[in-house]
Amino acid sequence: MMMRGLMIGVALTALAACETGSGAARSFDDPAVQKLYNLRTPEYFATMQVASVVARNCARYSFDTALEFEVNEKRNEVGRGTLSANGLRDAIDMETDVTQRSFAAKHGVDLTGGDLCAAADAETAEGSALSALLAPA
Repeated sequence: MMMRGLMIGVALTALAACETGSGAARSFDDPAVQKLYNLRTPEYFATMQVASVVARNCARYSFDTALEFEVNEKRNEVGRGTLSANGLRDAIDMETDVTQRSFAAKHGVDLTGGDLCAAADAETAEGSALSALLAPA
C-alpha cells in the first residue's frame, strides 16, 4: 500500500516539476544532493518519504520536487530510480519504517504532526541527504 502511494507521489512530482518549469533549489553537484543520489534504492525512497513529511510540517521549507525529479531521472539512468523500485517494495517499506523511527529518535520529534522546523534546520546544518530535498520556502 505504501509503495502504491509512493509511486503515485513520484508521478505527481514529475508532473509538478514539468508544469512549473522551476529549477531545483540546489545544484546536482551539491554534497547533500550527491549523498541523496548515492543512497541505496530503499534508503532513497525512505528519505523522500521522510523529507516530504518534514516539509509538510514546517512552514520554512518545501519539498523540492524539481530536485527530486532530477535526481530520480539520473538514478533511473543507472537502474536505481523509480523504475527499479517495484521489485524492492518490501525492502522500501521496511526501510521507510526504520528511517521514520530513526529520524524521530534522532530529533526527539513525532512525525505524525507538530512543527518539524527544528529537525529540518538540524538536517540542513548537517548537510544530510534528506536536507537536499528541503528547499527554503
